[in-house]
Amino acid sequence: MKHSRRYFIISVVLVILSMLLSVKNPLLSQIFGSVTSIILFSGLVNAIILIISVIMLDRYMKQPDEEFQLAAKIWQFVILAVIIYHLISGMLLFGII
Repeated sequence: MKHSRRYFIISVVLVILSMLLSVKNPLLSQIFGSVTSIILFSGLVNAIILIISVIMLDRYMKQPDEEFQLAAKIWQFVILAVIIYHLISGMLLFGII
């Protein structure tokens, strides 16, 4: 498997992991008691995961593979949608929206 394919697959796995560590995950509320600790943990971990995902996607785009070319162009917007989702779900948890 070429390195560029690995970078794309790692990016996909990291975004899926980020969605699992969302603020709305009931498992996080059982592990962490307060809302503040849930927001801090979820926010920090998701920020790190999504930054690594963007770096992996950037490495893929430097040496694109024909098989995942269209998916990589769409994946940029998927990452943006995940970031917006995390922002909105955090604001809903705090009652801002």
